[in-house]
Amino acid sequence: MHARSLAVVAVVPAVVGALLLATLATAHPLDSSGFGSVSASLGFGSSSSPVSCPRSPLAPPMRFLESSGLDTRALELVRDPAVAAAKATLRDTLAQSGLAADDATAAEMPSYVDSLALAAASDVANLGRTSIAWDDQPDRRWGLDNPDVIYRSATIDENGSYAIRGIRHSSQNIYFQVLDAYPGDGTLGNTTGFFAGNSLRTAADGSFTLTLSAEPGQPGDNHIQFGAGSKRLVVRDTLADWATETPAELQLTQLSGPVVAVPEDPAAEVVRRMTRQGEFWADYAKQLLQVLPVNAVAAPAPTRGGLPGQVSAFAQFDLRSDEALVLTVDPADAPYFGMQLGNNWFTSMNYWDHQSSLNRAQAMTNPDGTVTFVVSQRDPNVCNWLDPAGHDRGLIFLRWQDLPAGVVPGPVATRVVSVDDLADVLAEVPKINQGSRRAQLEHRETSLHRRPAAWPR
Repeated sequence: MHARSLAVVAVVPAVVGALLLATLATAHPLDSSGFGSVSASLGFGSSSSPVSCPRSPLAPPMRFLESSGLDTRALELVRDPAVAAAKATLRDTLAQSGLAADDATAAEMPSYVDSLALAAASDVANLGRTSIAWDDQPDRRWGLDNPDVIYRSATIDENGSYAIRGIRHSSQNIYFQVLDAYPGDGTLGNTTGFFAGNSLRTAADGSFTLTLSAEPGQPGDNHIQFGAGSKRLVVRDTLADWATETPAELQLTQLSGPVVAVPEDPAAEVVRRMTRQGEFWADYAKQLLQVLPVNAVAAPAPTRGGLPGQVSAFAQFDLRSDEALVLTVDPADAPYFGMQLGNNWFTSMNYWDHQSSLNRAQAMTNPDGTVTFVVSQRDPNVCNWLDPAGHDRGLIFLRWQDLPAGVVPGPVATRVVSVDDLADVLAEVPKINQGSRRAQLEHRETSLHRRPAAWPR
């Protein structure tokens, strides 16, 4: 391990410290006291005929500002010999990290390094442009990206003033977060400014202006006051319904102050950011895997180092091909609730070819308001199947957003069962046939392709 990565390790326990208190004692098996029997917690009556999974009418494709120039420059940087050499070094480092828990994880490592390189190159290419880059693309994933979120970012100067003009549209919520670190700084950074869309004042047509500067705004203004060290703006549009919701249209303008400097050697800056980011997330993942319960979920708690106001819960799964993990979750009436699978490189699993994530709008809810998910290699013929895409081991991440202050969901009930016994365990859950599954996956793909990305084939 490089000497600089040893310093990175020191910041990780501060981020995952809350998980050190989350032991198996905080996780509840499905038949434990407080959850009743499996059938009672699922709450369904018997069903002999297949059902259809939740789906919505499809809205028009999403629109984003043209980014081909940025993408072209980023691809040029990735092809630079120095970046190519650093990618090879990082692949060697990660191959020795012990994180490749199964064949699927090992096979994903080269493309993960490619993602880190392209993400760093995109950030560097955007320096000095005063524009918001679209980060939500399958070829630049990192940091356990949420498939339900459109991520965008820009580099700013804490001594500058800016305006974001846009049209709100229909995402469940939009969050503007300012940080004092870049992804390649070897730390998650601290939030130095924040504004949530449910406080955003818009005109009748949905248009708005949000200002950002070191100066305070007036009460009720759409304004973010920069804290010390501010240098990165991250925008998240949460899509609770992929088929119908549309993220905001955004345009960033600098009003005054210094322009962010462009590095003299952009390729060297890509190498620095990519390498430090790869080492950071490897150390972060190793720390997490040491404390996370296996096939049980740590107690939900406010997210540290991520989105302010979010409650989250982590777990890791380790399942044989003949096993399934059944989880029953309380959405706690959160406006947004979602669950996803991730790999040990700390990225989302393939969510465009596999149903490796589901949110509240996509999942079938139990009559008592809870949601039951099944993680298994074999299709359990229920709507709420989370497909691990060939992984025997991996991460589980749950998010609740926009809960009232002080509200934390109850513990997640879990149970590992034999796949052969799954039909009995889920006896009262309505079943779907393969025609319904194909329709569910086709609707997922069509909804996802509203986003103008180069989706792998």
